[in-house]
Amino acid sequence: MAGCLLTFIVFLWSSVGGRTETSSPGSSSQILGMRLERSDKAASTTEDGLIQVTEESSVLLRFYGVHLSPDSASHIRFTEPEHVNTGDSDELNRTCEDFTKDLSISTFMNVSNRGTSGLVSVYVKPLRKSEREKTYSLCVRQGLGDRWVQLGENDGRLLVVEEKESLLPLWLQIILVSGLLVLSGMFSGLNLGLMALDPMELRIVQSCGTNKEKKYARKIEPIRSKGNYLLCSLLLGNVLVNTTLTILLDDLIGSGLGAVVASTVGIVIFGEIVPQALCSRHGLAVGANTIMLTKFFMLLTFPLSFPVSKLLDYILGQEIGTVYNREKLVEMLKVTEPYNDLVKEELNIIQGALELRTKTVEDVMTPLSNCFMIHTDAVLDFNTMSEIMESGYTRIPVYDAELSNIVDILYVKDLAFVDPDDCTTLKTVTKFYNHPVHFVFHDTKLDAMLEEFKKALTLCILNKHYTYESFFNSTLLLIISTILKVGVAQFCIMQIRGRGPLVAAMT
Repeated sequence: MAGCLLTFIVFLWSSVGGRTETSSPGSSSQILGMRLERSDKAASTTEDGLIQVTEESSVLLRFYGVHLSPDSASHIRFTEPEHVNTGDSDELNRTCEDFTKDLSISTFMNVSNRGTSGLVSVYVKPLRKSEREKTYSLCVRQGLGDRWVQLGENDGRLLVVEEKESLLPLWLQIILVSGLLVLSGMFSGLNLGLMALDPMELRIVQSCGTNKEKKYARKIEPIRSKGNYLLCSLLLGNVLVNTTLTILLDDLIGSGLGAVVASTVGIVIFGEIVPQALCSRHGLAVGANTIMLTKFFMLLTFPLSFPVSKLLDYILGQEIGTVYNREKLVEMLKVTEPYNDLVKEELNIIQGALELRTKTVEDVMTPLSNCFMIHTDAVLDFNTMSEIMESGYTRIPVYDAELSNIVDILYVKDLAFVDPDDCTTLKTVTKFYNHPVHFVFHDTKLDAMLEEFKKALTLCILNKHYTYESFFNSTLLLIISTILKVGVAQFCIMQIRGRGPLVAAMT
């Protein structure tokens, strides 16, 4: 845009006239300004029109003027600002007293068809060791004489800056950038893979995993037990690697914005997405195979990461790991059922055993209305004995007056020596053997009941202070059925009716 504006001004100057008179084709040329065309090294133009170039570079400048010709390059010189005579307040009358040799100007100008602009090659020599940058002013010859004047501030300034030297050779930088990307990915992956391995899970894998898993878990467990120290080392290493990578890319690319874009893309793809996707599935194997490198960086970052980890240990406490209570363990078994190798019956048994302490007698007891019972005044004649035998039960509650008033327990084996023809009363048999009747509350837990049954208590009746109208009874068979969560009760009852010996084994 500035070049177009300058061309327009030159056109008006040559057509209408300004300070310079319209000359015939044979008159001398006059240069009015310049702009940067291109350079073989870093170069730019500031908002103020100052041209900035790099030392030891070849720069192509476009000069604007009137009546330019190929030999107009001889009308161009550069001087240092301190060598300009500023005695006259008029900028166009500031003369150049000395020319610099730091800029080598070509003797040929590639002029446009109209003669209003031309390209001149300028070689910028190296700056002195004590100089970081240096400014030069454009001086042009005025008329046919030897008078050289400096152009205005914005149109004729050239700033030469020191060439930024690369920190390392190009081949070494490429190797380092590649290595840092690998390390960034490793730290990111291990941070997810190792920290996701619960200490409790590692102990479980060491006991019941495959041979490879046991080997990997034994390698990882010592450093995973130092969770905060491992976390601080991995995070510190990751930050250090990513920062170094950005600095190297900035030096390699030479542009701050380019370095940010390149480092962001590289770190996201190769340092985050790929390694975390891999380590989230194979964290145990990756962590075990890189254990030596992890220990090395833990040692390298020890002065900073270890104190921070101790502070975290003090504030957060010891890392115990994931501990499942009974409800969570049951739910985990249900959720992972499609993926584990447990058959449905095994899962039911495990679930029933875990729920044993949460269920009460009320949940498993049988209503008295469904129980086979006998009155205490019954006579053990042939019909009564036949009814008892056909019931298939080995222990029968004996009630008095009403069903809820349980007074005795009849063991079928007690009838072995009873003759039906004697018509012995039931009360005589029960009083002779005097089997105790045990009462429990309706909210008694099944695990406590199981302990009672293990002491040979085979029948329990709810306490008579129970507020509900119905009374219940419970047997060991019902509790076993609750644990196994299968139809074992019905199966065993069928066996009881068919085989006598199984009765003693199950009740």
